Amino acid sequence: MEIKKILFFKPGAIGDFLHTLPSLHALKTTFPKAHITVVVSSGQESLLHETQLAHRIEIYDKALVKKNTKQFLDYGMRLRRERYDLFVDMQSSVRSRVLRLLAGAKQTLVYRKQKRVRPRERRLHAVDNFMATIEALGINCSADHIDLPLSHESQNTIDRFLSERGINGTTPLVALNCSVGAARPARNWVPERFGALADKLMADGVSVVFIGGREDSDLVKDILGGMHGKALSTAGELSLASTAALLARCSCLVSSDTGPLHIATAVQTPVIGLYGSTDPRRTGPIGKNHIVLKKRLSCVPCEEKECPLGTRGCMTAISVEEVLNAVRKAITQK
Repeated sequence: MEIKKILFFKPGAIGDFLHTLPSLHALKTTFPKAHITVVVSSGQESLLHETQLAHRIEIYDKALVKKNTKQFLDYGMRLRRERYDLFVDMQSSVRSRVLRLLAGAKQTLVYRKQKRVRPRERRLHAVDNFMATIEALGINCSADHIDLPLSHESQNTIDRFLSERGINGTTPLVALNCSVGAARPARNWVPERFGALADKLMADGVSVVFIGGREDSDLVKDILGGMHGKALSTAGELSLASTAALLARCSCLVSSDTGPLHIATAVQTPVIGLYGSTDPRRTGPIGKNHIVLKKRLSCVPCEEKECPLGTRGCMTAISVEEVLNAVRKAITQK
């Protein structure tokens, strides 16, 4: 079957979306003449613009279609009118299944998450798990990194931001991401320790910037208020594309397993990954020069959103000194 039109469906979390980019690149390479439409969540479209992987980018508002059944069905019928040859469903949900049926594509491929590792089976990184979805097309390859090109606009925005604050590249710049959001509290490190870490880094002559979304602004403000030194903050101020450009300027990022960590790996910035409830073999930073800190506890990884024991012992066991030493190592390797 000749494939002329492809729908690549991947709304959802930022990290998951970035983990599908190697698959999208493989599709583009295998079918260079095909018209590719990519469906993502709001905000993520800015990360796609410079990749040249999509001819068209569409926004899927999960909250809106959940409330408005008619709009959801209308969207499905619009997909049917497009007459796609291939529907690649990298989300694999109840709603995406309905959309697949409504779209009526000639061929459909559906992502299947590896939840358990069977005997003699290796634990797949999410990137490889997504790549396995397109193996039916004869595409058999793996990826050792994610490539996310930066827009000139986002780079200029960050150049101005740093220049206005006296950051000129003469000293290392380290980014700290202190929250994973309210939905997955088990992944959080201790907020106060980010402040202590920042103070120690600035004592080393390192510039520090806290990143995050609008929902993280109050937390970052509290951390800054408890510090001795003065660090920068972009919490709630930058788009995803501008955050990517900022991370590309940094010597490294310290973060738990969440979106900004995967953005940093996609722009080839070393990451100090703080892992506990999630398995770094699956969602760890992909690429070179990354450092993963995790504790060997019997309950790790539990893959739970909230700590079943109520202690988050896997995260609280990671000390400021451990993270500080890892950052120092990353800076010397950059």
